[in-house]
Amino acid sequence: MISKIISATTIILLVSIILATPIAADPTSVSLNAPEMMDGDFSVTIDMINVVDLDAGQFDLHFDPAAARVVSVDDGNIGGTPLPIDNWAAIGENGIRILFNLPGLDGVSGSGSLATIHFETIVPGNCAMELSDGLLINTMAKTIPASWNGVESAATDTGTTAPVDTTDCKTPGFGAVLVISAFAAVIFAFRQEK
Repeated sequence: MISKIISATTIILLVSIILATPIAADPTSVSLNAPEMMDGDFSVTIDMINVVDLDAGQFDLHFDPAAARVVSVDDGNIGGTPLPIDNWAAIGENGIRILFNLPGLDGVSGSGSLATIHFETIVPGNCAMELSDGLLINTMAKTIPASWNGVESAATDTGTTAPVDTTDCKTPGFGAVLVISAFAAVIFAFRQEK
């Protein structure tokens, strides 16, 4: 009888350990969606996939100001929820910084866009643009690791970006799995005694 209890407990604990193994979450990614050529009025969208509890953030968009001029910046939209642009301003000689912030503390999860930037072409040609200094903040005021145009980064305490070596992982509560497994082993043992 004791050997059955030990066998059942061992099997249940092994299954619990397997269930508690970290599972890679879908990574958050941000990408620049721009036309190949600039000619006339055109728009650029900053797309986002798989964000969880987004509250605020910022990014810089670099372009040639001799070739195009920013006319306006529209709010983004994540999963049907508007993502208000808080502010945008020129930075340096060749870019703009865009700040966004959701009102309240609810945050938003899903996919969509951070912003749409409308341009007027000054000199037609190739559309050469680049995203940099991206920062995403969740509802707990923590940085959301994200891939910005294929480059993994997460903000450090200084607010700058640094490479990220690991994928964000979600692990079921090991303690809860262990308690359930132990409870199942006890029930199994008592059923075997009868």
